[in-house]
Amino acid sequence: MTTTDLRQHLRSCPFCEAACGTLVTADHAARTITDVRGDPQDPFSCGFICPKAYALTELHSDPDRLRQPLMRRGRDFEEIGWDAAMDLAAERISDIQKRHGTQSIAYYFGNPTGHKAPLLLYGRLLMASLGSAQVYSPGTLDQIPKFVSAAYMFGGPTIQPLVDLDRVEHLIIIGNNPVVSQGSMLVAPGIKRRIEAIRARGGKVVVIDPRRTETAAIADRFVPIRPGTDVFLLLAMINVIARDGLIRLRAAEGLVKNLDTLLAIATDFPPERVAAGCGISADIIESLARDLANAPSGAIYGRTGTCTQRFGTATSWLIDVLNTITGNLDRAGGNLFSGGGIPMGMLFEDNCKDGVFPVGRWHSRVGHLPEAIGMLPTAALADEILVPGEGQVRGLITQAGNLMLSNPNSSKLARAFEGLEFMLSFDIYVNETTRYADLIIPGPSYAEHSDFAAVTAYESMHKFVKWGEPVFDPEPGMPHDWEIFTGIVARMRSTSVAEVEEQYMAEILARALAEGRLEARDVPFEEARRLIGNEPGPDRLFDILIRGGPEGDAFGRVPDGLTLERVKAFPHGLDLGSLDENMLAKVLRTPDRLVDLAPPQITSEVPRIVAALEEAAVPGSLLMIGRRDIRSKNAWMHNVHLLVKGKERCTALIHPQDAAERGILDGALIRVSTTIGAIDLPAHLSDEMLPGVVSIPHGWGHRDALTRQGVANAHPGTNANSIIDQAVLDLPSATTVLNGVPVTIALVMA
Repeated sequence: MTTTDLRQHLRSCPFCEAACGTLVTADHAARTITDVRGDPQDPFSCGFICPKAYALTELHSDPDRLRQPLMRRGRDFEEIGWDAAMDLAAERISDIQKRHGTQSIAYYFGNPTGHKAPLLLYGRLLMASLGSAQVYSPGTLDQIPKFVSAAYMFGGPTIQPLVDLDRVEHLIIIGNNPVVSQGSMLVAPGIKRRIEAIRARGGKVVVIDPRRTETAAIADRFVPIRPGTDVFLLLAMINVIARDGLIRLRAAEGLVKNLDTLLAIATDFPPERVAAGCGISADIIESLARDLANAPSGAIYGRTGTCTQRFGTATSWLIDVLNTITGNLDRAGGNLFSGGGIPMGMLFEDNCKDGVFPVGRWHSRVGHLPEAIGMLPTAALADEILVPGEGQVRGLITQAGNLMLSNPNSSKLARAFEGLEFMLSFDIYVNETTRYADLIIPGPSYAEHSDFAAVTAYESMHKFVKWGEPVFDPEPGMPHDWEIFTGIVARMRSTSVAEVEEQYMAEILARALAEGRLEARDVPFEEARRLIGNEPGPDRLFDILIRGGPEGDAFGRVPDGLTLERVKAFPHGLDLGSLDENMLAKVLRTPDRLVDLAPPQITSEVPRIVAALEEAAVPGSLLMIGRRDIRSKNAWMHNVHLLVKGKERCTALIHPQDAAERGILDGALIRVSTTIGAIDLPAHLSDEMLPGVVSIPHGWGHRDALTRQGVANAHPGTNANSIIDQAVLDLPSATTVLNGVPVTIALVMA
């Protein structure tokens, strides 16, 4: 007789930054998840979820998901015990660093880290324990230009102005498709509804993109632009606003500097000069500028497309500049800074200190590429492994990241991985990256730990906080993530797990007292230590982050402030409303506490921008851009049948005009080539593409026979990143150029 034990749990979707509230139905008798629905009582997401959320039903029970550590045996793996795995990890890491030095171990933490708080917090513990400057993440592929720009303008990478979506009257979305991405670096669950609401209240939405995207389909106006030329458009818009006397600083009045320098630069970029380069007529450029400047409130929101191009940092800078000079910075209905209800910073709370910005404090050994907020660009990783010499990387740790598909030039990475002395991967799959590992250590399922979206707080358009209980305990014998990481560190330090955990907790608590809510500054450490209790693990750290945050109880000094226990009293989540105005003076961390409208570290790009404008005016190659599907998130969700079933989505979108010139019919197999390689995939003809532009999604290419991902291998797709040269960079951030890549296309003959 089959028995069931169905229970419902309130959680947050773990698959992207939006962290939408979910109702998870689980059969505790079978340890399966039977249903995932949007939580209509979640005050922030209000019942919205996208198709990815339901994938938890399959991901939790995926037979390919690892439940036991694997150790390499020749070309294959064998299961080993947890203690043996932690012993081996600590032994090999320590041995390599002893023989080759601290910098001989590199650490890469992947995208899923940001959506699994225990992994985020305790991976940091191991990372810090290594003492290596060789730290990498996918953020150095698609986010760092925004961090670098914010650091130089505002004094810190996470001091990011966020669009006040629920009150904005005029929104320009550039190089971004939030209807599909759910609002990258802008946490706004149900963002399609929020964008539609702008129009419903009489506002206007404009989309600027090389492709007429799903977001463009619900906008008032779509303006196509040539890939990689956003910087020309934005400079011309500043030119128009200055020329027409439309500059309004409002809340930023008296808090900015170098406005004259900025306007002198923009003088050389009138609309008539940039029109041919960006493919937008001068009169349209002028209307875009005037409409933004004259709107009751407005904002420009750029993301992946504006970051992953040759002028990603300059484009990110100019977006914030336009929001500032139109009076929409630190203003309701414009752009606001994240505030109350969020935990204090952890990984990325790395502001300007003593006049030193958190950019370029050290550089890669090969190529001299700059660090940003404690990470080196992934463009440096392969050479750091391959090139001999002092400081050469001999060992690599990967944490929930599939570099082989998400990073450019996979053939070079493969050569690098094959030459490592030791590779440790924390992952739940044998995928295209971890199949090179000597040791793979999985962690519990998302459903097997408490739920706290710690990292998205920086990017949330509301003051929102939520905690959810675990759905299940980990499977018998499986340790929690925090026990795995503290276990390895304890072995490296020849001490106990309890001592490591206590020391780590004390470090975070001391930081909360020193840098958190002002009222906490005079709280004695021992007094705060008594308040947070003795139960080890991530919940205690969550409590520290909440108490030290802007709405926290400051460890008893603010009696009605938040603690973890008080947050638990709101199982659907606690929404404290929109972000606050008049935060600019409080958040600035530049040495003079002014917004720098023309940071020299970024304006040094102007000669290169001028040269690129001259080149862009002359028609050249086809240009390749990326694309995301609503059911896909980079490379790590393709082993879920629910998300890959149906029509082929890894196709090359091509304008019919470009296809006709090359004799390509819809559905034909084509070859897309760059200077470093070629890929073959089906063509799909679509007039949503700007002529001269080809769009191919990233993250696919599951063709490695040594992986253990049955569903992904049955839906392999093609890896566009494999033909992108990692050495072509946005210079200030050293971010590889992923969009606007010159390509040729040709029909593959049978």
